[in-house]
Amino acid sequence: MTYSGRERHRDRDGRKRELVDEPAPLGRVFRITDEERQAIAECLRYIDEARREIQNQQNAANREIIRELKASADRIFEVINNLEEIETS
Repeated sequence: MTYSGRERHRDRDGRKRELVDEPAPLGRVFRITDEERQAIAECLRYIDEARREIQNQQNAANREIIRELKASADRIFEVINNLEEIETS
């Protein structure tokens, strides 16, 4: 594959986008399809599987990582399950 020499968008900023812990504006509506929900569930399963693998290593240095992986997956699961269904017109 040849390189065009142009700077790609992903090359400009090496940082990953970070979520900001500030409340979302009121009145915003988001839609999520069943397919997207299933994709998120699959990602949560991967996170849980990774957590179990790390936990099985029984390394005390990994306790914080294990705790954060579990808390993060639980929080995502909670948010997805608490999404309100909206009527489509």
